[in-house]
Amino acid sequence: MPKALFAIWWDDKLGPFVGRYYPEDQPISGEEALAVFMGHGVNHEAKFGYTKISQGLVVSYMEAPNCIGVLLNDDDDPAVVERNLLRLIKYIDLTSSDWDKEVKAAFETLLELIDETSGAELLTRPAVQKMIDDMYGGRLPAIKPRHIFRSVAQYPEAGTYLGQDDEEVERTLRDLENERVLVAKTFGRTIKCRQCGGRDVEVTLLCPVCDSPNLHNVYQVFCPKCSEMFQTVIVDELSEVRCQRCLEAVEVHELEAIDVDPLCNDCGRASDEPKIVLTCSDCGKHLKGVDLLGGTGLAYSPDLKEE
Repeated sequence: MPKALFAIWWDDKLGPFVGRYYPEDQPISGEEALAVFMGHGVNHEAKFGYTKISQGLVVSYMEAPNCIGVLLNDDDDPAVVERNLLRLIKYIDLTSSDWDKEVKAAFETLLELIDETSGAELLTRPAVQKMIDDMYGGRLPAIKPRHIFRSVAQYPEAGTYLGQDDEEVERTLRDLENERVLVAKTFGRTIKCRQCGGRDVEVTLLCPVCDSPNLHNVYQVFCPKCSEMFQTVIVDELSEVRCQRCLEAVEVHELEAIDVDPLCNDCGRASDEPKIVLTCSDCGKHLKGVDLLGGTGLAYSPDLKEE
């Protein structure tokens, strides 16, 4: 179990300083507080930080200007602490006027959460029991992620057992993997920003000729009324278009798109190969090819090695 939990605050004149810690016999110095803050990047862009100080490893969560740090024992699993620190944050009042009570309560709650997500406790939950029974009985196939461009993958099959909180479903699957009830296997690719570790991605299309982002899509569609193909621009909230062949009005939902070409509103060029720019939603960094290879999605299956 972790040694201590502490809160660090940022002051524009003084820099980071330790506000409160619990238990009280585990203080950290101002220099260590600065090191923990710097573990989140120069601009505090990373939510999670890992910092080695003289007393041990610190796992910390940043919600600027506040930082919550957990000091680990040597035998603590940092991944388990990180998952439960995420669970803990919703119980912490970051605007509290009584941080002595707040930090003490947070530390005690963290210990409870770690205990509740241990293998023995997890397998007492009826929902977890049913999901595992269905997996081992062959009634539920491998749990595969649906969205790998999100910071948190969606696992719809597991969600029917564990609830619709995508983040908590993923954390529970990782807990079960950690207890060797499930085994995780690679499934597709995820994108991970090397600057801040974020996985939320914004996609921008640029004109390949002039690099303008001012594009609209020209669709080649099939008209259900005259069975001819024609080209049209479809913008948001448009309910119908007029066929260029038969001149009949056609509902947008009745059209079948055959092809699409982005058309640049600045230079007038159309191309079916626009430039694709991926930007990290958390820190704004433009992602490169190496970022696209930074991680893999995970699918979960029963660990049958023990049988």
